[in-house]
Amino acid sequence: MILVRYGEIAVKRGRRREFERKLMENILATLRRKGIEAKAELIRGRILVDAPDEAAKIIAKVPGVVSVSPAREMSYEEVPNYLREALKGLNPKSFKVETQRLDKTFLKTSVDVNREIGAFIVREFGWKVDLENPELTIGIEIIKKKAYVFFEKIKGVGGLPVSTQGKVVALLSGGIDSPVAAFLMMKRGAEIIAVHFDQGKNARKVVEKTVEILNDYSPRDIELIVENHFEVLKPYVVALNRLNMREWTCVVCKIAMLRRAAEIAKEKGALGIVTGDSLGQVASQTLANLYFETMSVRFPIHRPLLGMDKEEIVKIAREIGTYQAFLEYPYCDCPFRPERVVTQGRAEEFQRILEELEKMDSSNL
Repeated sequence: MILVRYGEIAVKRGRRREFERKLMENILATLRRKGIEAKAELIRGRILVDAPDEAAKIIAKVPGVVSVSPAREMSYEEVPNYLREALKGLNPKSFKVETQRLDKTFLKTSVDVNREIGAFIVREFGWKVDLENPELTIGIEIIKKKAYVFFEKIKGVGGLPVSTQGKVVALLSGGIDSPVAAFLMMKRGAEIIAVHFDQGKNARKVVEKTVEILNDYSPRDIELIVENHFEVLKPYVVALNRLNMREWTCVVCKIAMLRRAAEIAKEKGALGIVTGDSLGQVASQTLANLYFETMSVRFPIHRPLLGMDKEEIVKIAREIGTYQAFLEYPYCDCPFRPERVVTQGRAEEFQRILEELEKMDSSNL
């Protein structure tokens, strides 16, 4: 039995039941994708999943889950006998009993249970009690007149269940940042469609591996759409050459990708685009250039990493497993990058480019 805890969902007035059902569906769907058939039951702010213990680490990656514990279900009266056998052979320096009584009709309080079971452990094994920093914590949750006993609490990713907030198109470049941005949107309940602009180098391999990793956090396989970067960008480069403004290539390249992503989003019924932009990190991510890019697209752009520094982003990438995918393949510089790039573009220059792009759009109608 796996005991699943969730947090933020419980305070969603009006949609709590919907979110709880979706989380339960996502857990079961995720387990099925791993070849595990399971049953789940929603009881008093917990989801009880009838599955083998190894399913706990899989469930912990489901957005919306705060923590999970492989547990054993029994009556309260059976707890001492169970612990006598389960703890045999262990010799921790210290322990504590931590009880949560979700069933308020149960006559004993959490403190009563802690004292009773703690006293039994001391009599049976002679272990020292340490309430602050114990080597072993014996967890007990009282739910529907049953006791659920566990010794491990695995941290989940938290957030909201995937697909409760609609769909978004996530740009995946093959770098460190964009997978983290996609993950954070999944964590907030968005279903992602991955889009990669392929330059024919290692970046595509990184993206394919990244999508495999992100699939661990999704109840269903993430769709990956690969676009030919050269074909998408070529007319924009031609327009810049006509204006003799090649230093704007990085900004216009970003605009080209965002515009194509917006088209895909509309086709797929997605409500926005997700990018891995971090303010000031590269030429196309200065505040001025982000402004120009946003104004050129006329479609919602979500930038969950905007206020993060590189260390914060790398930390999350390591935690979710996408950083290793980046290290497997050397990252190649963009072949379109000019010798000099605009970092603080001027509005009047950008207006000239915008007018040229509008001519290009009109000629394609």
